[in-house]
Amino acid sequence: MGLFDKVSDALSSGDSSGSDEENESVETGGVFDVPEWAVKDRVNVEKRTGIVYEHYDVTEEQARTIAQKLKEELESTEGYSQRSVRSPLEDELDIDDELLETIVWTEMASIEMLDRVNTYLDQETGGEVYKISGPDDDRTHPVTEEAIEEIEDRGGAVPMKELAEILLEKAEKYEGEGGTPERMEHWVPHERFRFSIVRHVDF
Repeated sequence: MGLFDKVSDALSSGDSSGSDEENESVETGGVFDVPEWAVKDRVNVEKRTGIVYEHYDVTEEQARTIAQKLKEELESTEGYSQRSVRSPLEDELDIDDELLETIVWTEMASIEMLDRVNTYLDQETGGEVYKISGPDDDRTHPVTEEAIEEIEDRGGAVPMKELAEILLEKAEKYEGEGGTPERMEHWVPHERFRFSIVRHVDF
């Protein structure tokens, strides 16, 4: 099974799916409340529990608590933020604050990215190309930085399968420096990623 087959599997497995700071998360209110259909069944607690338990130094019970909180907040019609997910967990779980922040940040970004990619793939009619958009600062991971550069070298946008392969290649290259190629089926090339995938449109 190739990378894109694995990614497609992850997209259709019930946990459909980066955030940087709290204000980059989805926070809404009033007339901008999220419609229920847009967030319904967004997080599969069983699957996300397994992911968190496998990839972080937490107990299975802690992983389940985190997954349930992710579901509660990311399926809220009132919006959410990293803080709204993390703060209650800080009081409830005996987990190092930095580890908890990494888990919440990374898993939220994974769910959001899976949502976005799944939506793009559902809407494809043929020939669509995509690029990576994200901050360029001293916290930009080499995986992201080099993937953006390679996509630029290939014309500025590439098919989704090619984009996934570029991210996997960069994640493998930097595996000893935070790259997570084993998590590309969840669209996580490295922890705390901050980029988005956007469809390229010619005007």
